[in-house]
Amino acid sequence: MSGSPNHRLLLFDIDGTLLDTGGAGAGALLDAAEDVLQVRREHLPPLDLAGATDGGVLRKLFADAGQPLDPDRVEAYYASYLGHLQRRVRHEEFAGRLLGGVVDLLEQVSQESRFSVGLLTGNIRRGAVIKLERFGIHGHFLDGGFGDDGEDRNHLGPVAVRRMAQAAQRHFTPEQVIVIGDTPRDVACAHAMGARCLAVATGKFDHASLQTLGAWRVEENLHDAARLIEAFAA
Repeated sequence: MSGSPNHRLLLFDIDGTLLDTGGAGAGALLDAAEDVLQVRREHLPPLDLAGATDGGVLRKLFADAGQPLDPDRVEAYYASYLGHLQRRVRHEEFAGRLLGGVVDLLEQVSQESRFSVGLLTGNIRRGAVIKLERFGIHGHFLDGGFGDDGEDRNHLGPVAVRRMAQAAQRHFTPEQVIVIGDTPRDVACAHAMGARCLAVATGKFDHASLQTLGAWRVEENLHDAARLIEAFAA
C-alpha cells in the first residue's frame, strides 16, 4: 500500500451531519419494534439517537420491551427496519433533506487526489445505503465503518480506517484521519483512535458544547467548501 503524509482520510457521519431524514429513521426503528417486539411505540421511552449505533438502539429497545436478544429476532428486527426505512424515505410526504453545503463539499473532496472519502456511522450498512441513495450521494464514499461492526461507536473508527486502507490502497496514520460529525460521540470516537474531529453544529449540539469537548475544529455548517478543504489539507 502506498502512503503520503499529506493525504487525508475523511470519515463522515451521516445523520445530522450530511442529512436529516425528517424522522423517517426513528419512525422506521419504532415501526420494526411494533412489528417484531409487539410493543406499541407510545409504551417505549424516547429514543436517544444522537451519535448512537443501530446495535445499541436495538439492544435498548429489546430491553425496554423485556425481550432477549435472540439472533433470529434480531435478524427479523433489522429486516423489518430496513423495509420500513425504504418505504418511509420513498414516501411522497417524506420530509427529509440534505444539509447545506454537503453536495458541493462531497463533489470537491471526491475529485481531489489528496483525499480519501469514507463513512463512520452508527447506521448498519444497508440502512446507510438507503439514506444516502435517497439523496444521490452514496457514490462519493469508498467504504467505512458501520453499525453492523459493533455497538460501541468508539470501536468503529479502526474498522473504518482498515477498510478504507484496503479500498484506497493506502496506509493511514491517525494523524491523517479526520472525522466529520455533529455529536459528542463523534468527537469521542475520533479521540479514541487518535484522530481529529471536525464537528458541525448542524444537529442537537451547539458550537460551544462541541468546542468544550475538545473537537479539533467546530463549524456551524458545511457551507464553505473551499475553507473546509483548506482546513482538511493543512
